Amino acid sequence: MATNIFVREYIDHYEPPQRATVHLSVKSTGLNREHVHAQVSDVLSEVRAQIESLHDKQEGPVTWFAVSGASTWSWKNDDGVEFSEAVRVKVKFCDFSRMGAWMNSVLALKEVSVWGIEWSVTEHRKKELETWLRQKVVRSAKDKAEQYASALGLHVSSVKTVADKGLLEKNTAGGASSAVIGRGRAGVGRGKESSDTYQFTPEDVRMSASIEAEFLAE
Repeated sequence: MATNIFVREYIDHYEPPQRATVHLSVKSTGLNREHVHAQVSDVLSEVRAQIESLHDKQEGPVTWFAVSGASTWSWKNDDGVEFSEAVRVKVKFCDFSRMGAWMNSVLALKEVSVWGIEWSVTEHRKKELETWLRQKVVRSAKDKAEQYASALGLHVSSVKTVADKGLLEKNTAGGASSAVIGRGRAGVGRGKESSDTYQFTPEDVRMSASIEAEFLAE
């Protein structure tokens, strides 16, 4: 008589980053709405010109950028009505030393603030790792099932179900492992030099895969 063995397996992998996306904002505040808007517009034009001079989709150092949103707001204080305007910018680098030098330059502008850096791998590498992780987690799950079977004096004869985490509990069979990517982030300060004073040592990018599986042992 066959014995059903259910296992849930999870693995992590840490990969050196290939890309870094800088998240920054250009922001100004003042009592004159038109002056605030003009200041943001002028600084944004300067920042954009710097980015475009570095932009090359294939060679870098900037492979992609976006001016992705803007917001304005106002409030009353003792001096009257104060206005604020901010524009969000994202810049993706493949050369981290060039990124550090650019950040030193752009942060010399008092209207510019950097909120963080998102480390990642390329989409091509991400797909390769996801495939590898799914295969690895299935093999690991089978090894775990064989250990359980051996403790019972049995051996795994076949696999009945392999599913994304949570699906087996819902009696949904089939599917592959789920692979997710976690992105390292790093805050930065304000620099004044044109060289790369940051000299980043980035976090590895964490990727993981998890499955639930049902094996038959005899």
